[in-house]
Amino acid sequence: MFVKLSVSPDAIETTRNVLSAKHSEFPFDRKYLILIEKLLYAKLPKLAEFCDACMDTATLDTLGLAPIEVHLKAIRSANSTGEAIFRGATISKATGVPVFVKLSVSPDAINYPQRLECQTLRIPPYRNYIASIFTLVGHAKAEAATDVVIFFLRTSAGEVLSHRRLQSVVTSNNIQLSLSAANALYPRTVGLQLQGFGFDVRARSNTTTVVVKLHRYLEVLDWLLSDMSVDDLKTIIEYKVIKGLKEPPSRAMICRTQVETSIGELLGSYYLKEVWTRKTAAEANLLVLKLEAAFKTRLDSAKWLDDATRANAQEKLSHLIHLLGGPKNPKTYPTLTFDPKAYIANLNKVSAFDTTFNLALIDTAVDKHLWNK
Repeated sequence: MFVKLSVSPDAIETTRNVLSAKHSEFPFDRKYLILIEKLLYAKLPKLAEFCDACMDTATLDTLGLAPIEVHLKAIRSANSTGEAIFRGATISKATGVPVFVKLSVSPDAINYPQRLECQTLRIPPYRNYIASIFTLVGHAKAEAATDVVIFFLRTSAGEVLSHRRLQSVVTSNNIQLSLSAANALYPRTVGLQLQGFGFDVRARSNTTTVVVKLHRYLEVLDWLLSDMSVDDLKTIIEYKVIKGLKEPPSRAMICRTQVETSIGELLGSYYLKEVWTRKTAAEANLLVLKLEAAFKTRLDSAKWLDDATRANAQEKLSHLIHLLGGPKNPKTYPTLTFDPKAYIANLNKVSAFDTTFNLALIDTAVDKHLWNK
């Protein structure tokens, strides 16, 4: 396992399918959604408390900014750019909110296809949105703060970069570096982020490596941060902490999606108890075993393979495993207790749990039974 750093989704994003009403055009999906709805309201352990806290908008309105006030104070009291970025990284570790890069843990393979989309900002409505959230958190100069954020987002998204520079950003490859080398090349965007997550970035301190995605983009972003004033940088980080707190049009939809995103394996474990019977599991397993056997037979008899290639393929096939239905050991968060009146605290608990879990995988053998790896 190694550390993987990708660009914060504010500038360049990948798409992800989530559970939503648009999938309900198929009969199977309608049944699936109906069962999910049933599980969400079935008062199941942990799931019930998490959902209740999300749906309790009255408590959320009463709490206001209290759940993130300590983070805002930490950002506002920073005295240097390095201190501001480091504090942003520690907040990211605690809450899962990416600051300038997103840290994840992946198996030792870097040939992942990437689909990148440069997001074009619709400035007037987006400006109103940013100004509104700064006003809601009591920022003394909401309009000035909005100007800072808009300039940063446009610049980091490539709108102010030359076409040639933008092309090199989008087509660049991933690079694998030692932690010390990554810290030396990208001290602000990567180095302080790694330190905030507890990594030792000194030379020869360990053998852990980091794969940096879009390294040319990070070069530009690191330069941009180096030229930014402390106050502007604190404004950007504060915005990243508070953005997305607007009330969605459908609370039930956002809570259902949040359950899937945050504690999806817990929900999945309840779902499988309803639909994944021993009979279903046995039939599916038998089908896969027959497919594997048929593949092995064709592999053994293929005349176009030479002996060395066939032996290599047979060796790989012998290590093949399959997972059906769901993960062998789903994350059910046994050490966590969710408070039905503390939604943000529940989210932070899950993020901290997942971060600790993922960091523990670094420099270990790949566990093929992990569902999301």
